[in-house]
Amino acid sequence: LKNQHSGNFKEISIIVAARNEEKNIGQLLHILTELDYPADKYEIIIADDRSEDKTAAIVKQFQGRSANLQLVQVKEEDSRLAGKKGALDQAINKASYEYLVFTDADCVPSKLWLQEINKQWTSEIDFWAGYSPLIIKNRFIFFLKNLERAAIFAVTAGTFGLNWGVTCTARNMGYRKSVFTKTEGFDGIGHIRSGDDDLLLQKMNRQIRKLNFLFSPDSIVWSKDGEEFEVQIDLETRRASKWKYYPVSIKLLTAFVFIYYLFFLAGVVFFITENLSLNLFFSIVLIKLLAEFLFLAVFLLRIRMLKLLLIFPLAELIYIPYFIYFGLKGTLGKYNWK
Repeated sequence: LKNQHSGNFKEISIIVAARNEEKNIGQLLHILTELDYPADKYEIIIADDRSEDKTAAIVKQFQGRSANLQLVQVKEEDSRLAGKKGALDQAINKASYEYLVFTDADCVPSKLWLQEINKQWTSEIDFWAGYSPLIIKNRFIFFLKNLERAAIFAVTAGTFGLNWGVTCTARNMGYRKSVFTKTEGFDGIGHIRSGDDDLLLQKMNRQIRKLNFLFSPDSIVWSKDGEEFEVQIDLETRRASKWKYYPVSIKLLTAFVFIYYLFFLAGVVFFITENLSLNLFFSIVLIKLLAEFLFLAVFLLRIRMLKLLLIFPLAELIYIPYFIYFGLKGTLGKYNWK
């Protein structure tokens, strides 16, 4: 099918930074090399980021049957660019095309992923992001984690609608190479181990003409999630650790949410200790629940995953202490990097 298209297809570079991903890279490459998109209109660049397993060998096997697949091998960490930024920087410099699309080695895009991106990436858009739910075997954890992730993506979509880049995820995003170059790439955030997605977006904000969030089912990229407890703790801590590097405007927004949750917990304590009337307590709870329910419902309806709201009542009980705990741990604590 890839060679039977007609129409206006952008030339796109798909970039993936992979480290010790021998368990995942084969599946991803099978998907990416078989996308329903003209083969001469896109390239795949895998940046092997100092892997100690068979990641590079698997990519080389696929190169034998995919002319549009390139391998960039990073042997040592760049002293200026921590984490995977060094690998991404090399891949971006090697990219032949203006339109850069990013995903991770443990992700599962749809066959029509590039077609949907091509259709929605209009001439005035400089940066886009899409939804990326998690693949989790345990159904309870699946609902709980994906509802929490949906709330973050709803913030992404809502702020993109205001043309304000607050957050995004590298699992499913893209931007113009010219904007990356104009904003001097990862300079200024290179020393931070994470943040190749949201911190870069915040850095690019002033140069971006228009942001766009992709809602269509074919633009969704599923992602495998490590279910080990330690992996989850490190992941959530790493996400929260970036707060100290956010611009003042975004720090104020997240600080407001943090303080709001603290006051809400204080209200619960006052109610239990009979220092807050029943009517006032339930009024506060009802306003909070209704606002958050409607906020999530609008987003989940757009991405056709309204069923996640089934776990909303339980998630409400868990999320406030969860948010406060990781907010403090990410700001003050440490985490392990792969």
